[in-house]
Amino acid sequence: MTERKAVYYGKVELIPGIVCDGYVLDDDTAVMSERGTADLLGIHHKSLQSVAANWPTKTLKPFIGNGLSVAVNSVKVTAKENPHKGRNITVYKTSFIESFIRGYALALAHDALRENQKHIGKRCVILQSSLVQTALEVAIKQACGLSPNIQQTAQKNYIDAVKLIKDFGFTCTAPDDIAIKKDITQFLDVPESTLNSFLRKHKGEIEPLKLDSATIRSFGSKASRMNGYHLDDVTKIALGMDSIVGIELKKKVFGEIGSFAKPSTSLEIQWREVLSNVFDGFDLHFNYPIGSYKVDFFVAKLMLVLECNGYCHRYYDDEQEKVREKLITQKYSLVRFHHKINLETLFNGILQAKPGTTVRLYDLEQLGQEMPFNINPLNSERRVGRGTKPTFSFK
Repeated sequence: MTERKAVYYGKVELIPGIVCDGYVLDDDTAVMSERGTADLLGIHHKSLQSVAANWPTKTLKPFIGNGLSVAVNSVKVTAKENPHKGRNITVYKTSFIESFIRGYALALAHDALRENQKHIGKRCVILQSSLVQTALEVAIKQACGLSPNIQQTAQKNYIDAVKLIKDFGFTCTAPDDIAIKKDITQFLDVPESTLNSFLRKHKGEIEPLKLDSATIRSFGSKASRMNGYHLDDVTKIALGMDSIVGIELKKKVFGEIGSFAKPSTSLEIQWREVLSNVFDGFDLHFNYPIGSYKVDFFVAKLMLVLECNGYCHRYYDDEQEKVREKLITQKYSLVRFHHKINLETLFNGILQAKPGTTVRLYDLEQLGQEMPFNINPLNSERRVGRGTKPTFSFK
């Protein structure tokens, strides 16, 4: 068998912050280094070695196409300006990476993964979706005579919550980006009882991973049982809890306010377009069902509900609305705002939102005195306005 050579080398960054070594072999095959492949898929490189050596594994065979058995390849690096030049390295073909992504994504959809595999399945679903979107976007732009940067396009289509929380210095005790409760409480500076209360309230959105005894022993714990949490869920916790770190994380999310179009307060704002830009990558839904009700905007990764009064709720029953709000705030933050409100005021309200409360926004300066709703300055709900100007809740 002829030894293949890696003759071209480049840095591949499909996910923001995750840079992988990519190579092109002397037979024009595109491959990725072992560590790069592991980082892309969100698993430890030793775990990848175990899976790839027996690919496809028995549990994933129903979701993998026939004829794909050789996953691991050893090649000699001849590419210039590469730190591994002259050495043999392990690489994976794009056909294996694609089958891995497809297999885990389908297995997750069919509920065929173990608890400690589900975070891989989730990563693969997001990767699959963003890469398909990237291919379509690039194909259309190239057909129109443009030359899009594929890596930048892919990064735009994949916003990784893991990077957001890592930027704030969060580290995991367990391998494969799995955190334990101690990691979370120390990071957020909250007691464990507060964390446990939050987890009970959001058990439908945050899934604990049961750590095996070997993993527990690997970081020196003597506990017989312990749960772990994937970084995506840790980010939900940090953004959802009313803590100093949570507020700072939200500021990070909304830090580029100036890059979004400033809406005109003299016209009805196209909030769908504005919020789609603001919450790009944070799983934004329109007219989302919660219980037997529908809400205007639901941001899943922030566990945040936004209701645009004067736009979608011109007419409603006050008593029914109270019941509706009570149901929504059992799990989520609720921010209610008028459709002519200033964007800065809305962001200020979102930064102060927390699960279990309703933030009502009314910008007196922008809206004037002729708004078609009742002003109640004595309302006991939290009220947020722009600067030091007086603010009122509205119905």
